[in-house]
Amino acid sequence: MLRSTYAIVRLDAIDHNIERSKKGLPEQTKVLAVIKANAYGHGLCEIGMHLDHNDNISMFGVALCEEGVRLRKAGVKKPILILGVTDNAHFDEVVRYDLIPAVFTSEHVHALSEAAARQNKTADAHVKIDTGMHRIGVPSPAALVSVLDAFDACPNVRMDGVFTHFAKSENDPAFTALQAQRFDAAVQAIRDRGYRPIVHAANSGAILDAPERYAYDMVRLGIAMYGCHPDGVSTSQSGLIPALSLVTHISNLKKLGPNEGISYGQKYVTDRETVVATLPIGYGDGYKRCLSGKSDVLIDGIRCPQIGTICMDQMMVDVSAVPNVRLGEEAVLLGAQGKDCITADELASLADTISYEILLSISERVPRVHV
Repeated sequence: MLRSTYAIVRLDAIDHNIERSKKGLPEQTKVLAVIKANAYGHGLCEIGMHLDHNDNISMFGVALCEEGVRLRKAGVKKPILILGVTDNAHFDEVVRYDLIPAVFTSEHVHALSEAAARQNKTADAHVKIDTGMHRIGVPSPAALVSVLDAFDACPNVRMDGVFTHFAKSENDPAFTALQAQRFDAAVQAIRDRGYRPIVHAANSGAILDAPERYAYDMVRLGIAMYGCHPDGVSTSQSGLIPALSLVTHISNLKKLGPNEGISYGQKYVTDRETVVATLPIGYGDGYKRCLSGKSDVLIDGIRCPQIGTICMDQMMVDVSAVPNVRLGEEAVLLGAQGKDCITADELASLADTISYEILLSISERVPRVHV
């Protein structure tokens, strides 16, 4: 490893979070592991290969055809569902690598069927129903009829599944129930036409908060698999274990007197004698510049405030409270050290965002170490 800055990904924590999320689900309910966007920053192929051997996982979910192709080339064997829009021009690749696209127009179905026919195959697809998210999906009962007519006319496409996405499952039970009601009506219409697809709707919020009501045939486990509750509930309450830690090491130490400015713009000025540590990590690594002067770093189990403007590749920390602080000492920016822990939700609150973005912001130049 060349860098002293890296992310540690605990595979046992991911396995634990899967087991925790299955509690309350009917025994026969399948689990789809959402590993889009580099597995929420944890490493697409590494997580995919690890979970390809996990009997609790039946399918993977990605956002793009390219992500599915990468998984196949890495050796992943389980079914892979593309949750987002796939351009018709990519359907040849979808069929070639045995990926499953989401479809929601008759044009999608016909284009996929033509691609499958060119390769003498039958392609699987999942029909996406828009029940209130208003992002993608079949928008109305009339539009669903058109999609079903296309399936009837296209022998090279099989309806393997039907799904929707909840917009507020972690904090709005009434709207989630309305979405489920709309979804149930669409599923019934599909069954009335003779189709028997896998039915799935629950994301992490619904899995953790209403597992029995929204389990259907399969659930889609995303952020909870990585140890975060979608509504920011603490890990002690949710029973989840954060899987990723962001670690670096002190690269420089100096003692400054009072009235010394720190970093770009000199926005932070010391008010006393201060021991300042430089850390070789910055917003180029995904540690957000907007956290300047707001966040803490754990060194020797002690919270040390970040001071001055965060630079692209470096930042400074006040380590005056750390006895016998030394060059090369470990600094934890995200994760546990000693009896304390800095969570993605803590950083998200300071940055006015969500835990998802904190995890996904860690750039590719930060090595991931899977243990």
